Amino acid sequence: MDRLLVLPVVMTGFVFGLPMATLPMGELQALNRELGQLCRKPPQEALAVCRIHARLIRAL
Repeated sequence: MDRLLVLPVVMTGFVFGLPMATLPMGELQALNRELGQLCRKPPQEALAVCRIHARLIRAL
């Protein structure tokens, strides 16, 4: 499992208001990968999303 996604979930027990047990970890990992690729060279419209993603990653 990708540590970038597991730690916030384990620390809080909730992500997006959902209990950890109900989250599809494979989908969260896929989302993290896609955001990582998008944010390497983000279009103007994605800058806010990329900033949030970067803060989440740094918080680990």
